[in-house]
Amino acid sequence: MEKLYIKLVFLCLVSVAFSQDSLCVYKTEGMSFIEINAQQKSLKKGTLIGKNDIVKILPDAKVTAIDNMGNSYDINKEGTYSLKYLRNFKTTAATSNFTVRYFKHLWNELQGKTEDKALIAGVFRGETLMIFPKDSSKIATSKISFKWNTEGSNKLYYLFVKNSSTNEILKIETDGSQLALYDEHPIFNESDIFQWTVSTEAFPNLDNIPFFNFELIDRTTYETLKTKYAAFITDLENLGHTETEIETILCETYGLCK
Repeated sequence: MEKLYIKLVFLCLVSVAFSQDSLCVYKTEGMSFIEINAQQKSLKKGTLIGKNDIVKILPDAKVTAIDNMGNSYDINKEGTYSLKYLRNFKTTAATSNFTVRYFKHLWNELQGKTEDKALIAGVFRGETLMIFPKDSSKIATSKISFKWNTEGSNKLYYLFVKNSSTNEILKIETDGSQLALYDEHPIFNESDIFQWTVSTEAFPNLDNIPFFNFELIDRTTYETLKTKYAAFITDLENLGHTETEIETILCETYGLCK
């Protein structure tokens, strides 16, 4: 047991050390390159920059990178840099805990270390195919889009939407991986709270499969809830994100959708 404990501690230390000795590209503008073992390739989102790699920033180019601690780095000066020097481009400390959590999540996501159960905006409730809306989403739009993963060779999927007030359930058969409904549909009457799930079975036991919750809200409520993320939004603006990109990040990450 003691040997196993020592081994686990060693592996954890190795993992932490490796993470501290690397950056991951989050966003790029213009052309930049990375040289790994004398081979050069373009920098793109998800590229891992190790301690022995060389990064070349061309004129008018910009690279935003992140580390596993939730820090970000804006490299916007032409030049050739080692990882050690790239750390000099660390941005001002994030003003929001949401920013740190977001970049930590992105670090794992870009390194392929997350699973569907690692949802920021909701509570995982079993193996699911559902992608969007995330559990506990709040949606301020007349068009409600549902998206899910496909599974193996299954060609037909069954979307179930439940009105939480009336317990009425809408079932739709489709051969795709997404479907949209509009808020004038009768299922959306008499309630603002709903549940949804998708199954490969036409007649599953709905008591034994997970549902995601979502709530329909108006634009005023959306703007009010958005103030909770004011510091996070400022951080994203400072990183060069547009208003549309920020709205997408809020929706996909925290379930606040416009």
